[in-house]
Amino acid sequence: MEFPILFGKGRVVSRILVMTSPARGLLYPVVETLATLRRRGATIHVITLADELVRMEDLGFTASALPPELNDARPGDWKGDGRRSVGALTDGLIDRAEAEFRHLTSVISTYRPDMVLTDVSATGAQCAAEASGLPWAIWCPTFLPLFSTDGPPIGLGLRPGTGRAAQVRDATLAHASRAIWELAFKKKFNRWRRTHDLPAVRHCDENLRRAPLILSFCGPPLENRHTDWPDTVELVGPSSWAPPTEPDPVIAAITEPIALVTCSTELQADAELARTALTALEGTGLHAVVTTGALDPDAFSATATSTVTRFVPHEQVLATTSVVITHGGMGITQKALARGIPLVIVPFGRDQRDVAVRVHDGGSGVRLDPGDLTPETLRAAVTTALGRTEDAERVASLVPADGSADRAADHIERILAARRSTGVIA
Repeated sequence: MEFPILFGKGRVVSRILVMTSPARGLLYPVVETLATLRRRGATIHVITLADELVRMEDLGFTASALPPELNDARPGDWKGDGRRSVGALTDGLIDRAEAEFRHLTSVISTYRPDMVLTDVSATGAQCAAEASGLPWAIWCPTFLPLFSTDGPPIGLGLRPGTGRAAQVRDATLAHASRAIWELAFKKKFNRWRRTHDLPAVRHCDENLRRAPLILSFCGPPLENRHTDWPDTVELVGPSSWAPPTEPDPVIAAITEPIALVTCSTELQADAELARTALTALEGTGLHAVVTTGALDPDAFSATATSTVTRFVPHEQVLATTSVVITHGGMGITQKALARGIPLVIVPFGRDQRDVAVRVHDGGSGVRLDPGDLTPETLRAAVTTALGRTEDAERVASLVPADGSADRAADHIERILAARRSTGVIA
């Protein structure tokens, strides 16, 4: 792989190298920021999923595919037998680390970037960026996996509190959570780091804390800055970028108000959400648009008042959506919140329980436990959520969606400028 050396006319052209995990949910949130940097004169090379290369090149970036052992890997905590676990997640991070490290190190030596960006799940790529000595940054489209006693640990679905009892609860659970993660991850991770002459980490989140910049594509009402986070963290707000698509004529032909039903794009056991919604929404006057994500759409039977598809242009369907019924993925949730659309969230794991409790407590929707999911309970939850439309519209004014890409690009350029002027990463 060869890259041209580019020179600006009277100015330095920044060369930014980006590497993602094999997940579109991690690629798409940073795309608008990369496009902003490109418009400001930077050259961008993206290493990502092979079937996203043409799309990246259409945006003015150069792009190359992840090596096959990464491109075909399944990120996340899915064990393949219907179970999720911390061990499955940490094993996946370690299993991918060597290939990420080797590939990014090779591309750095060829592309000769001024800065490296990696996503929060690309552990080996983060280590390669650290080892390079270049300025580097991490981006995260969901809750940051940083140790904090300022709020409950992510994954438990606990309500944030401000009283003394909540503070004691959060501190106790934070230390217990850290112990579990370090038992599952730290020893194996440090053994691997030693093979690349990298110093051992004292805690699991130290790999992130070493980054000169951590960009969080999140913000109120789902996330606020924690008092014990490092100064390198910047909450820039959610990105609403999605691949440009032609309007879907099937969606355009729908005349009824829409209930958008979404399953995760990363495999999990949420098929029951789609099946139940198809039954529950019959006779409600709402047209169910069901996006199956990682699941096979042919496994579901559409009704006369529903449309089942793997993906749909969110911007098109949200324009006429009255309620969103979702697993609680951060992307679709923040898009709905920004538009003032009430939600019903049925969380199945990961950070979804935390998303659900914050949406419920904020008044923008309803949380429904998967164990309580039936057509009757879902139909009742939809009715309740629709009654909270005015509250959802109020919350929409708090979502910092506009300008997130500009804010993120400003922070990246600040790191680059500091390096050029002093040779030190600020």
